[in-house]
Amino acid sequence: MQILIYHGKHGDEYWLANTREQLNAARRKVFDMLDEWGCYEEDEAGSIALESARNGDAYFIQQFLDSHKNGEYEGWDLEEVCDPCD
Repeated sequence: MQILIYHGKHGDEYWLANTREQLNAARRKVFDMLDEWGCYEEDEAGSIALESARNGDAYFIQQFLDSHKNGEYEGWDLEEVCDPCD
């Protein structure tokens, strides 16, 4: 089982990421959260890239998340976890 963990200054958040769809949805949630907080600026990677990410383009979302992966107060990881019922 795989989860995406966002480590932020407001605490950690976790999303199930077992399938490609779940992983893309988790990345989208993290991107949207950071975008709402004003972490991305128009001149950072061009307005077309930012607008594409805001419209749900998985490639550009991944690019923005990678650019902020190891920030002072933020980061994210994909982790393998075990189901205790197995």
